[in-house]
Amino acid sequence: MYKKRFRLDKSSAISSLFRQKNGQITLFIIVGILLILALVLVISLKTEVLVFKPEELIVTEKTRIENLITACIQQIGEDALNQIGIQGGYINVPPTIEQDASLHLRVSPMHVVPYWAYGKETNIPSLQQIKERTDLYIENNLRTCVLAEEPFQETYDITERSDIVANTEIVENQVIFNVEWNLDVQNKQGETVIEVIRHVTESPIKLKRLHAMAEKIIEREMTDLKLEDITQDLISLEHPDVPVAGTEVRCSQKEWNVQEVKNGLKQLLRYNVNKLRVQGTEFVEYPEDFPYYQNHYVWNLGDEFINPDVGVVFKFEDTYPFSFQVTPTQGGTMRSSSLGGTDILSFLCLQNWKFTYDVSYPVLVQVHDETTGYVFNTAFTVHLVRNMPDRESAQVARGSATTTFVDDDKYCSQRRIPMTVTTWDLVDNGIVYDQQPLDNTDVSFTCIKFTCPLGKTVFDFEQRGYQASNTWNFPYCVGGIVRGTKDGYKEDWQRVVTTSGENVELNLIPTVTIPLSKINVLKHRLQEDMENSIGTEIDDDEIVSIQIRYDKEDHKLVENQPFHSSNVVLSSEIDEEILNEQSIEFLAGADFTYNVQVSIFNNEQLVGGYNQNWTVPWDLLVDAEGITFNTITSSDTSDMGLFTFMAELPIHSEKISPVIE
Repeated sequence: MYKKRFRLDKSSAISSLFRQKNGQITLFIIVGILLILALVLVISLKTEVLVFKPEELIVTEKTRIENLITACIQQIGEDALNQIGIQGGYINVPPTIEQDASLHLRVSPMHVVPYWAYGKETNIPSLQQIKERTDLYIENNLRTCVLAEEPFQETYDITERSDIVANTEIVENQVIFNVEWNLDVQNKQGETVIEVIRHVTESPIKLKRLHAMAEKIIEREMTDLKLEDITQDLISLEHPDVPVAGTEVRCSQKEWNVQEVKNGLKQLLRYNVNKLRVQGTEFVEYPEDFPYYQNHYVWNLGDEFINPDVGVVFKFEDTYPFSFQVTPTQGGTMRSSSLGGTDILSFLCLQNWKFTYDVSYPVLVQVHDETTGYVFNTAFTVHLVRNMPDRESAQVARGSATTTFVDDDKYCSQRRIPMTVTTWDLVDNGIVYDQQPLDNTDVSFTCIKFTCPLGKTVFDFEQRGYQASNTWNFPYCVGGIVRGTKDGYKEDWQRVVTTSGENVELNLIPTVTIPLSKINVLKHRLQEDMENSIGTEIDDDEIVSIQIRYDKEDHKLVENQPFHSSNVVLSSEIDEEILNEQSIEFLAGADFTYNVQVSIFNNEQLVGGYNQNWTVPWDLLVDAEGITFNTITSSDTSDMGLFTFMAELPIHSEKISPVIE
């Protein structure tokens, strides 16, 4: 319409110009010039629009595609670093190591930490090997991550112009993931949107520092035999539960049960190995009142390993492998030999003993990046032969430590400070509070490395009325610990400064244990009506972890430490002897509310569970013949489906609960 009118106007103007005088030619020229300028302006504007808008669109799509690829690289790289941290430098542990229990420490049903040092042999993954494993992991998984995005596939066609080539850089303060992957990305109209080749992202994890610290610890352990020295010291201290050598005036033989001695040494190691620190790293220094720990439990690796952003934790747990042999023994019993009682020495009875220990056990070393929370694990084994450090196939003669030790007997013989200890049976769930005298409680006193058994409390001791107590003399100690223990109770302890006339009260909480043989787990498929669900048994290839946790304020607990917790693991892959030793321990005497977490794993994938609070009725628990833990599984087994299901597990768990039978 507009163009037609424009042509009519132009024709009229030309015809009129021929009828006008010559002076009007100028007007025609001016109008023509204006029309030409207008036409140029319109064309310019149209050209500008056509050039600008496609560029704007391309930049947006390019950014989107690059962000997707970078996010996948970041995710896969972080996954690789996480596995490397858990498994001591390995993403996938070689079968030759994973299938040989002598070459690794199992830290969970799914993960093992290969030993970096076993006996005289070392096997330390280099940073180059870790880099290559990370590169391979990215190259094997990046394509799936990028191409698995359905909205991305619906919008674009991707043509790979090259293979994926990863080049991970493990530098001082971070890990950089470099990837070369030539991709031609086209929209569904066949137009090339972007061609991308190089991709870079990074992680703030200081893997290089952590690896250097872990490697140095192994190197110094091989030369210093630090953990062997600590083990030797603990045995040499002549703890009452771990006899080595001594003499006692008595006619009857002294006897020790080998299994109890083994357990006693394990407890000493569990407590003291955890006290080892590395100088120059992040840790709370031992006070001056603890000179033994200052001198023996702060390990100097060298001035070049001063890094306050790194923390190191050493661990030995009761569940770790523990090789133990002591000689001489008779039928599982260690006995003293008589030196007196003969015709010549008929007036004197002496008992003498000397035992030698062969011990081998693993230590887990956790190197922490304090700036990111990342943890890098490594592990090595500790070896003593005939009480001597020995990493060689044949025993290496080695002199004893020059430090003069004071044994428990000498320290405990200096008991001159009278104090009273009162023990109670306490039931307190915040509603019920019942405190009753608890006699026959074993009481001991510990000051640093020395432990003095005191005896048992007595009801109405010295006619003191409705209480269980006893009065003993204590040795002088600042920051000693009075501890009370009794079968069927949680132990209690109080930190004290020994003061004449002081009264120490210990509250022991009764417990009840349910053995693993009385625990059952049922799976229920998630559905609207779950009240009538029968449930199915756990499959043979599934692993179940059950943990109960009761939280309560207590000044003796560290941050986030539960007041009471207990857990068991069910799996056909776990040795039957270990399974039979497991049980869940509940607090007794009242109804307590626990947070119950049950996790079901299949091929290392979390497929179901339970996560909800459960108030356990004491009147049912006291006579319980068994407990069934009901769990929920999802019918959607895709990664996203399982992720959503587990995120909503606490809500789903409201539909079911454990059942006491």
